Amino acid sequence: MRRGVWMLGVLVALAVVAYVTRRPLLTRVGGFLIARDEPQPADAIVVLSGSVPDRILEAVDLYRAHLAPRIILTREPPLPGAEALRARGVSLPEHHEQNLSIAQQLGVPADAVVVLPTPVSSTLAEAHEVVPYLRAQHIQSILLVTSKLHARRARMTFRAVAAGGVSISICPSRYDPFAADTWWRSRVFARRVVIEYGKLLNYLVIDRWRRMGDG
Repeated sequence: MRRGVWMLGVLVALAVVAYVTRRPLLTRVGGFLIARDEPQPADAIVVLSGSVPDRILEAVDLYRAHLAPRIILTREPPLPGAEALRARGVSLPEHHEQNLSIAQQLGVPADAVVVLPTPVSSTLAEAHEVVPYLRAQHIQSILLVTSKLHARRARMTFRAVAAGGVSISICPSRYDPFAADTWWRSRVFARRVVIEYGKLLNYLVIDRWRRMGDG
């Protein structure tokens, strides 16, 4: 009986501690993913694919603040059914086309925006597409723009691929509504956090070492 009461007391105490500390713990879980560097003047701004218009808005702000003279966009694979739509005369702008249009409407000159030609379907593929282009163009520093949840993994991936050859500062978009101190209240953000931790784990356990082996 005494042992049962003691165990029940321990469980109650643990439950109380978990309840009291849940907010700061969950805030740290969300906040860990949001890496951020202080923007410094750079040779270019690189906008990763995946979200419109929050990322291009951040890039345009950095451009208009004279932190870099050009914006580089990546492109995603065509959406399923996109070719069939075009064949029927329906226009559906892809994300990089939307980003290009937004930048130009916000006053960025057309010759200040570059769209890389090869579609990419992952952060690692983007890094392998972008970094060689940067080297070929003798670009030594970039501001890397993405969403908040994606920031830590993106910075980690690009710095690993660049291997010190390019200075990379991560700039998560201020227009991304994700908040580290409330994300668990939203089913959408909770799902994204879980998925992002899975992708981060995959990079650390598989992709990172695969890249080292390729080198």
